[in-house]
Amino acid sequence: MSESNPEKTIDVKSPFSACDVMRDSTNEVIMKIESLLPAYIESFTDLQSEGLRIARDFFGTCYIAEKELLDNMGVDQKAIESFGRYSKAITKTTVFEIDMINSFQKTFVENVMSTMKSYDDYVKVMLSSYSKMLDYAMIAISKKN
Repeated sequence: MSESNPEKTIDVKSPFSACDVMRDSTNEVIMKIESLLPAYIESFTDLQSEGLRIARDFFGTCYIAEKELLDNMGVDQKAIESFGRYSKAITKTTVFEIDMINSFQKTFVENVMSTMKSYDDYVKVMLSSYSKMLDYAMIAISKKN
């Protein structure tokens, strides 16, 4: 074993069981996932913010160029007002759809959480039955000896 690349040793406690191995391994994976969650959320927040910034910049630049072009072309103000009403209707529909999707996501998370709670309750019942079965097996084995 070299000093630059030491081998990792596994800390084994006595008595050691399969449940200890699974619990420790599971905890290590869970802790890793939990440690990455803030960075994961932050990166998607940054991604969304950058996309929205680009959209705002695009329309700011578009406004300057369009205003000059439309003023020179003599576009009727009523046509622009009609386009404004149309744009407002589309905006209202889009905002409504965003609210609907947000509501759907909340409901989805609540349903998944409820399912996970039911699963947790089921596992607890099954582990209790398993424990009773092991107790019964131990009694049966000790009677034979």
